[in-house]
Amino acid sequence: MGTPRRDVARTRLHILEAARSLVAAGEAPALNTVAHAADVGVGTVYRHFATVAELEEALVWDRFDALATILRQAGPEHLDQALSAHFRLLVEDPLFEKVVSRRETALERTTQLQTALIEDLGTLMQRAAALGHLRPDVGPGQVLLLLCGIAHAARMGRIPSDDPDSRVMLEVVLAGLRPDRAGTGHPVA
Repeated sequence: MGTPRRDVARTRLHILEAARSLVAAGEAPALNTVAHAADVGVGTVYRHFATVAELEEALVWDRFDALATILRQAGPEHLDQALSAHFRLLVEDPLFEKVVSRRETALERTTQLQTALIEDLGTLMQRAAALGHLRPDVGPGQVLLLLCGIAHAARMGRIPSDDPDSRVMLEVVLAGLRPDRAGTGHPVA
């Protein structure tokens, strides 16, 4: 027989799996709906997640981890590829975009993940700027908001992340991040 702590962890995992299934089916992860899908009492769900925001955040922690890996492994000459991968994650997972774009998080762990994301992106951007691949006047917070904005636009237009129209939107943002080498006031590819 499992210890109470293991049972709690197992129940939490079961709740998260049920919520993931609902989100994958296009349903909002309302706590009552998740309880029904997980076949547990509503009180059990509330003991693990006091609000829908807490549940949503826990559902996307693995996305933060995936993005952290991409950013940490990218060299400064691969900033465009790292930002493209981030864009794909945002388009393909609207819940991730929703959580990333929140000004205030519900859970401390999400705050830590957001802070680490901004730091990792900032480090990569500094390295790219040092090589002359990035404008020096743009910061990671601005880039994250731009990516969230175009990802939201792509989703609202029902444009997949690999569609040429999505690529054009992303390229416009990436081009705007490049330094002005010609002295025209406009970025140069």
